[in-house]
Formats: sequence, C-alpha cells, structure tokens
Amino acid sequence: MTIEVSIKGKKDFFYLALEDRLIRAGVSIVDFPSHKTIKIGIDTDDDSDIMILPGSTANNRSRVTISIYDLLIPSGKNKWGSNVIYELLECIKNDNPPSFNAEEAYYWVNIRDAVEAIVMLLVSDIFKDINGHLHLCGRRAWFNDSLFEELEMLWSRYTNSINYSHTVESLSKIPNPVKENRINNRVRPDLDLLNKMMLRAGGDGWHPPTPLRTGLMELLAQNL
Repeated sequence: MTIEVSIKGKKDFFYLALEDRLIRAGVSIVDFPSHKTIKIGIDTDDDSDIMILPGSTANNRSRVTISIYDLLIPSGKNKWGSNVIYELLECIKNDNPPSFNAEEAYYWVNIRDAVEAIVMLLVSDIFKDINGHLHLCGRRAWFNDSLFEELEMLWSRYTNSINYSHTVESLSKIPNPVKENRINNRVRPDLDLLNKMMLRAGGDGWHPPTPLRTGLMELLAQNL
C-alpha cells in the first residue's frame, strides 16, 4: 500500500530535498491530508505525526520529533546550521583573515544523509512504533580550524586548476583533520535512539556515508 504524507513548512532547501527523496521512494505527497496521511511538519507550530526541527528548537506536539544539528546544505545559506561554513568560504575567496573560535566544534552531516535516514524510518514497518525525540547529526567532531584548512585546500586546488598553476606541493598537500590533544567542550547530541531505530528499520544503524570533504566540494561547486 502506498504511503501518503503531507508536508507543512517553508519550502527551503531542506523541504525540497525531503520532498524529492520521498517522491523517489514512491511516497504519495498530498495537499489535503486524510485520516491515513502521515503529517510531516518542518519547523512549524502545526500538529504533526513527525516534526523536523533545526538544532535545539523545541516542540513537543508531535509523536516523533527529529532535531537536526550542523546540517551541511551545499545549495546556499540556511537556518539549519551551515552558515559558519559560508562565512569561512567568503573569507577565503576574498583573502580576508578569518575570525573564529578554533576550539569550537561541529558535528557536520550532509543533507543527503539526513534526508535518507528520515525517509528510511518513515517508510519502514516500525514507523508506527517510533515515539519520542530523535537527534540527528554527524558522528565526528570537526573543529573550526580543521574545517577552514579543508576549505582553504579545496579552494586553492580549484584556483590552481583554472589558472594552470598546480605544483607538486599543491597537489600533495592534504590537511589532517585529526588534531592531537584536542578537548571538545561541546557534547555531541545523543544519537542512541536514532541508531536503534535505524537498526530496527533494517539498516546498519546511523553511519552517515558522505565524507565532509565531499560535501565541501559540492558546496564550492555551487557557490563559486
């Protein structure tokens, strides 16, 4: 039987990505919900079966709440957490010194991985049994200075390519994102319930497959 959903919320980058993935999964999206329709709210005050929120935004009116932290959306600036990346990119493009807290950490997750996890849960046989608050973000902490080094390296490779100015050093220099003796003062959101539900849904748990470097390359490609 075809799953039927309605989506309420602002049609931003996240809304469109979720809508596209639902359609490709064979889900029917309707404007006027019936008693069998699964109601999805995206950062709204409407009553919903599943509410999807950015970061620590609070909403307790849904059976299932999914809070998404540090979402990397390559398409443009957004309210979901990746504005800091765009700010660093502007500094690099304009050759301006960056201003950031090097010890600040983020748990970046690509929008594709986040949407894939949500759709997997929604179309699974266990969705009707899911209750509570799920937190969704990347598993590994990235410090701002490591993120800046990644962006700087990718931008340098791009400009060297278009200017035919690559050298052996520029092609071989790869920043190491793992810093020794770093203390991460930001506790990662609890991924335990999300991981358990994805295991029950027939997956391998929550292991977002898209490397941050891939997401940053996509972001550069769409914001040159």
